[in-house]
Amino acid sequence: MTYFLGIDLGTSSVKVILVSHSGKIVARYSKSYAIYSPFTGWAEQDPEEWWQAVTRAIRGVLAQARIDSSLIKGIGISGQTHGTVVLDKNHHPLRKAIIWMDRRSVPQVERLKKESGKRIMSITGLPISCGFMLPSVLWIKENEPEIWDKIFKIILPKDYIRLKLTGEVASDVSDAGGTLLLDVVRRTWSKEIADETGISFSFFPPLFESSQLTGYVIEESANKTGLKKNTPVFAGGADQVMMAIGSGVVDQGDVASSIGTGALLIAYLTHPILKPDRVLHTIPYAIPERWIIMGAILSGGASLSWFINRILGINLLEKKLDEFISQELSSRSAASRGLIFLPYLDGERTPHLDPLARGSLIGLTLNHDQRDLIRAVMEGVIFALRDCLEEFKKSGIKPSCLVATGGGAKSKIWRQIQANIFNLPVAVPNTEEASAYGASVIAAVGSGFFNSTQEACKRWIKKEVVALPNCQEVKIYSEVYQIYRQLYSKLRKDFHLLSRIEQDVKIH
Repeated sequence: MTYFLGIDLGTSSVKVILVSHSGKIVARYSKSYAIYSPFTGWAEQDPEEWWQAVTRAIRGVLAQARIDSSLIKGIGISGQTHGTVVLDKNHHPLRKAIIWMDRRSVPQVERLKKESGKRIMSITGLPISCGFMLPSVLWIKENEPEIWDKIFKIILPKDYIRLKLTGEVASDVSDAGGTLLLDVVRRTWSKEIADETGISFSFFPPLFESSQLTGYVIEESANKTGLKKNTPVFAGGADQVMMAIGSGVVDQGDVASSIGTGALLIAYLTHPILKPDRVLHTIPYAIPERWIIMGAILSGGASLSWFINRILGINLLEKKLDEFISQELSSRSAASRGLIFLPYLDGERTPHLDPLARGSLIGLTLNHDQRDLIRAVMEGVIFALRDCLEEFKKSGIKPSCLVATGGGAKSKIWRQIQANIFNLPVAVPNTEEASAYGASVIAAVGSGFFNSTQEACKRWIKKEVVALPNCQEVKIYSEVYQIYRQLYSKLRKDFHLLSRIEQDVKIH
């Protein structure tokens, strides 16, 4: 028997899976960790807590599988994108990591947009936004000089796990593609951006394609995890990229959605699409000479969790989400009852790129109840993703089907809402934990078990259509979406005024 290990360092937890030579998940384990927010808008995590969670999760998987760890022929790593880990010369973190949810770098973002916005976007294929590595690094430079002077290397979150496993500082082109520091066409760090922003080029780690070897498990890590010393560790990639691989998105025209903490839409590209006037992300894919285009919203599953946990006061740990919403959800769409939710609870990225945007419920009446509100929240998340889909269409992408992944794919109701709002058939892959599974695929390819990522996906991953558009619902949603898409522009000034008032009150 041959096995491959996939590690996915997510925002709230790490997921580790063990996959057999036939593509079957034979063991899985998850371990959570904290997000720290010492000030409003800040979001940080402790890299050592990541590593402790990873070691426990790997040991948990090995205990479940009851195999000799020498049978694991490769390890792939997936991880949350955009985050910033700064290391000293001994490779120790100098501070907690600034993660993608962080909003402290608004001044740096505004300055970058004003001084060189279109040029940076044309080089990197990204909109300039808070939480990305470049503005976070500039924030450290301008606000923490005592830390800045000690920086030896800057890496992404998942690459800290690689460092602990192998002792090697390295990254991959897909994760680097989310930093605002990569030349997305050449798939190399941009010296032009580094020089212009005063960041030493020596800070950046070597870059690899996703299935390339980056090191071997060292003895110290083998002792802590139970892995065999010298097990190969491959480059892996950004979680959304590994999600797409784990969902079998390997052909032109393939489009996938993922609803986790945030939510996103991804399309496969044979060439990069660089449109600085579009708020889309173009990044290198986990296949050489291939790219993906992505639209991202900041509050996907987080919107539903917020409403159920914070507003309804129900602990989701005590109930299965799909079972709960199946019982509590209105049988009629909230759209048909004149109710719309804007899911901008933590600002928004695509298509508005506005950290000060706010969530809203529009159209409330005395006739609405809890069931309508839950449904409105779910529909609002998909309306926001529909905004992303419309941007895709402007770039010439015309999907015929959508592959649903993440937490949203586990909900039958959310799958049907996607089919109706997107007016597309929705399929789901036969895999779970798509990002960790994608990392396992990459490990199998890197180890030589498969000749290519495309071959691995076609052998291991099957997709089944589970939801078809309902013509009557499609008509209603299409009409309400035309109202939805105008609401942000009508409310933007009010969102910003409310944010300023809140900030002034906190200061005084």
